[in-house]
Amino acid sequence: MNRLRRLLRGAVPRIFGRYAIGSVVAGVVSEVTLLTVYGLGLLSASAASVVAWGLGAIVNYVLNRSWAWKVRGRPKPLRELLPYWLTAVAGLGIASWGTAAADRIGHQIFTTDGPRVVFVGAVFLGIYGLLFVAKFFLFHYFVFAGTGSEEERADAGEEGGAGRRRSRSQVPTTTRE
Repeated sequence: MNRLRRLLRGAVPRIFGRYAIGSVVAGVVSEVTLLTVYGLGLLSASAASVVAWGLGAIVNYVLNRSWAWKVRGRPKPLRELLPYWLTAVAGLGIASWGTAAADRIGHQIFTTDGPRVVFVGAVFLGIYGLLFVAKFFLFHYFVFAGTGSEEERADAGEEGGAGRRRSRSQVPTTTRE
């Protein structure tokens, strides 16, 4: 029970919570963009999903890096940027394919534009919902792993016992002889 309580109060649930909020913000940006651009007939379903993906991916990257994982400084190209954007591009491919398929199906099912736009938007949102958890684990355990989040370092110290000290310099000066 103590282990479960410690896990729930640890860094991972806090990071996941911020990741979820950031993903919702990015998802809203993407969804509004998709529905606006596609709904007004400015772009096809696939092109609108690319534009929506681009805006959402930028918002998501900034929020994930700086807020969810609290990573500061210059990003590492191979360790952080490449895997993040490969994941995002994979999501783009899946979302673009899914929205194009939904548009084709929507033309067969619906006779008016309104329900078809809602249907395409729902498919777009559903695809990103399915990718949500997988992307968290990839980002947490690979992309942003070992990036020096203060929360995770503090929690790692707690897990090792009651503030286990590793060197004399970590002992408060009031306890030194």
